[in-house]
Amino acid sequence: MKLLIAFTFLIYCSAISNLQAQSRMVINDNAYLVIDNAAYLVIDNSNANALAVAGTGGRIKSEAENNRVRWNIGTTTGTYTVPFSDDAAEGGTKIPYTLTIGTAGVGAGYIDFSSYDGPTWDNSTYMPSMVTHMGQLYAPNDVNHSEKAIDRFWVINAQGYTTKPTPSSMVFTYIDNEHSAAGNTLPEANLGAQRFNNGASLWGDMLPIGVVNTAANTVTTPAITVANFFAAWTLSDVTDPLPVTLSSFTATCKEKNIELEWVTQTELNNDYFVLEKSYDGFVFFEVAQIKGNGNSNISINYKINVEAENKTIYFRLKQVDFDGTINYHNIISSNCTNSSFEVTMPLLTENQLSFMINSELDENFQVYLYDYRGRLITDKSESLQKGLNTVRINNLNLSSGIYMLSIVGQNNVYSTKLLRR
Repeated sequence: MKLLIAFTFLIYCSAISNLQAQSRMVINDNAYLVIDNAAYLVIDNSNANALAVAGTGGRIKSEAENNRVRWNIGTTTGTYTVPFSDDAAEGGTKIPYTLTIGTAGVGAGYIDFSSYDGPTWDNSTYMPSMVTHMGQLYAPNDVNHSEKAIDRFWVINAQGYTTKPTPSSMVFTYIDNEHSAAGNTLPEANLGAQRFNNGASLWGDMLPIGVVNTAANTVTTPAITVANFFAAWTLSDVTDPLPVTLSSFTATCKEKNIELEWVTQTELNNDYFVLEKSYDGFVFFEVAQIKGNGNSNISINYKINVEAENKTIYFRLKQVDFDGTINYHNIISSNCTNSSFEVTMPLLTENQLSFMINSELDENFQVYLYDYRGRLITDKSESLQKGLNTVRINNLNLSSGIYMLSIVGQNNVYSTKLLRR
């Protein structure tokens, strides 16, 4: 039997863990659905009309991170609206959230929707569980900038997918007193949507986006990439971005060097950059300082070469203002080599190790093969001629497992793991 629920009264989802609607749920004539005590409403219908309002509309009160609407959207596309509102005691203002999915996700996934406000301007006291700070900029340890964010969070958490859906737009509805509250310095006309990258613990690697409609109290975003479809969102000040806006930061292998290049689109009070490198992606040290261009609103290109080291190297940029303010930008990596030879097509079978090696010069080198316990299996000297060489080592009698190949030249070393099936 088709299930159609027309609400003309107040329903609570609290004592039960979830309320499930498999066909359609229609909230009618300003009825309330109140979700409380970490309960969730399951919409087990992927169609965008499975949750709707009728008559004079309806309201779903979430007002906590874990009071959720769980919509089993799966691989369906469309425009999905959750008719949120604030608490009736605070006026019951309708603040619907709309997600338009342009490209379907992969896998039997679902999206949890919730939204809630806070008691003060200081968002750091009521952040979603995946948010670690309210620093508006790149640095995770930046000072609290809650005054630049609206006093409300949205948690739009796509789960169970191998590839998340791609939003073609989002529409956030807000309440005026959430941006105008005492303590905030957030002009309504400057509102933009911003998500928290909980993998890197950053807000500022994607600046606020969208078009604000101050008459309708909405912010509408453009398309969001899958990589930026994180769970926690708020509205913040689009005019308070990083002092320096990067459009790219890349590492390119050039002969025996790594060419680091970055492009700025804007610079504000930019004194200098510090290029830092790391071998583990965690502990960084300074490589060079590069003078900035102070103030600029045109595209500026920076380049610097560093020596390759036959291993993966991580790089990041530290940007320093004239007043000493520091901001960090994204980490990139490079595995360029400065070797005089290049090894390709290594192959390991029961009785033979083979590979091709392209050398820049005539050279003698040593081949070592170790098993997974570090025991030496073979040690052989080879003479290398300039150009392409094929090397074969026979009569190995290897069992299945993982082995380590190490090729040692006069100035360079090449190492890799090989699997003997």
